[in-house]
Amino acid sequence: MNALSSGPESSALRAFQEKLGYFFRDGGLLATALRHASYAHENGLADSNERLEFLGDSVLGMVVAHVLYETCPDAPEGELSRRRVEFVCRGALARWAEGLNLARVLMKGKSLKNSVSPSVCADAMEAVVGAVYLDGGFDAAARVIRRYLFGSEALPNGGVPDAKSRLQALLQAGEEGLPRYEVLSVTGPSHSPLFRVRVRAGERAWEGEGPGRKAAELEAAARALSDLLPKENAGPEPGGLPS
Repeated sequence: MNALSSGPESSALRAFQEKLGYFFRDGGLLATALRHASYAHENGLADSNERLEFLGDSVLGMVVAHVLYETCPDAPEGELSRRRVEFVCRGALARWAEGLNLARVLMKGKSLKNSVSPSVCADAMEAVVGAVYLDGGFDAAARVIRRYLFGSEALPNGGVPDAKSRLQALLQAGEEGLPRYEVLSVTGPSHSPLFRVRVRAGERAWEGEGPGRKAAELEAAARALSDLLPKENAGPEPGGLPS
């Protein structure tokens, strides 16, 4: 990871990138994304995070629209639009930023030293997305956004697709293909059966039980998600996800 020439200490930046799920090859892009206009103005710097914010807003909207399209196949256009707004609104982005402790690494002017508004953090979050896009490409930005969508408590209640849809989208984002479900057994009386199902992803497998096949598949998918969603472990080489 490239060291930044100014700003918060490297340990805080590393922790931020671990939580984000992406380590920058170009530390200068991260520095710009975390540079509020007030800091740039007070320090005579030409670039703040405003241009990256503009870029990140578009990338975020595109990925969220794609995820909703593929995970909510029965939702009409109006419902998809409503959900997209919920995921890209400043409130949700501010909660994402709070979960990443973005305020700690944000470079801000003296006027913001004692108070960083949620809207400032939300704007910086969009700038970070734009920086990831420039540093690692669209696929890298999409993985970061999907991590946010599927692994964050910032999402509005009821907005998250069911576990099977989330698992499918997560695996596809990692180029692991579709999850594979198989019924292992059906026990109990015909009026009250108990299904046991296994879902496979690559070489790994998880099992679930339920009163029907769908319920058992949902439980298996939920268990898979709990294992597969990125954890805050030590990071890999720059440009990648935490292991």
